Amino acid sequence: MSAVKIMFHGLLILMGIHTAIYLVVTQDFEARQNVVEYHASRVFYFLNTPGVKQGIEQIPKIQSMEGPVRPDFWSYASLLDSLSGKQASFPEIVDQLKTIIVVYKNTLENYDLHQIDLQGSALENANFKSADLNHANFQDAVLSQANLNGANLSKTNLKNADLARADLSGANFRNSRLIGADLSGTNLSQTDFSGATIKDTKFAQATFSNTNFSKVDLSGSDFNQMDLNNVIMMETNLRGADFSRVNLQKSDLSQSDLRKINLFAANLEQSRLVEVNLDEGDLRGAKLAGADLSEADLYKANLSGADLSGSNLTGANFSGADLNGTTLYNAKINEVENLSCEQIEAAILDRKTTEFPDYITLSWTSEEAFTCKSSLG
Repeated sequence: MSAVKIMFHGLLILMGIHTAIYLVVTQDFEARQNVVEYHASRVFYFLNTPGVKQGIEQIPKIQSMEGPVRPDFWSYASLLDSLSGKQASFPEIVDQLKTIIVVYKNTLENYDLHQIDLQGSALENANFKSADLNHANFQDAVLSQANLNGANLSKTNLKNADLARADLSGANFRNSRLIGADLSGTNLSQTDFSGATIKDTKFAQATFSNTNFSKVDLSGSDFNQMDLNNVIMMETNLRGADFSRVNLQKSDLSQSDLRKINLFAANLEQSRLVEVNLDEGDLRGAKLAGADLSEADLYKANLSGADLSGSNLTGANFSGADLNGTTLYNAKINEVENLSCEQIEAAILDRKTTEFPDYITLSWTSEEAFTCKSSLG
């Protein structure tokens, strides 16, 4: 037998083996696909019965069903993956089930849809009020003007999602991903974002009240001129963020990183800034009357023209801080650290009520004039 015939017969044998493998894995794939399609068809059946809620709530489970990798006759890699037992979802079925949610989007209040895949879905004006959507995938989805009041969206993927003008009041976004999401004009009253990943997120014209941003990375964010009354930002990264002219009255920013933050002319009256790091922060003209800045690090912070009347500065570090024109009437500064005579002379004081640290000695020569000595040198 010639070499050509031997090679030809060898190729035939290899082709036969290849075909046999393809037929076997295809049979396995189709068998599993039939099972998933059967479950999907039952959802469609329930849509015409009183059990519509029961049917729709099965969608996340069916979407997560997997089977062998779809075999491709001309792809050895797909055949090996399928033969080795590698699993994959059925994207066509996943997309078919998405359409059901889109059709019924206005009637999903209180539904249990945790782990549902709605990536890229058009869900404008959808009603997900009080729905369970934790671990859901809403990446690139459009949820503008949707009702998500009280919904559970913990650990949900909302990357690049459009939530403009949606009602997110009382919603739970703990540990969710909102990178690039649009929350413009949304209602964020009592919304919980603690632990969420928020980068390049739009908040223009959003409504804030008792909103929780604890342990969130908001570094570099722009909240210029927004009303953030009563927000909670404990242990939050706000480094370099723009909060100029923002209303943060009665808010809690304790233990947060506020290095190089812009708080120019911001209203922080009666806010909690306990143990915050305000190194090189811009607080020119900020309103801090009645605020709690105990143990705050104000290293090189610019407080010129700021109002610290009645504030608690116990244990605060004033090293290098600019106090030119800073009002300290009734402020508790008797236990501050690294306060210099130069800073005291530049500030606005109340002779009758201001108490100074032990290392500072003031001798009043008139109602307004004094001499200052510091034992710190």
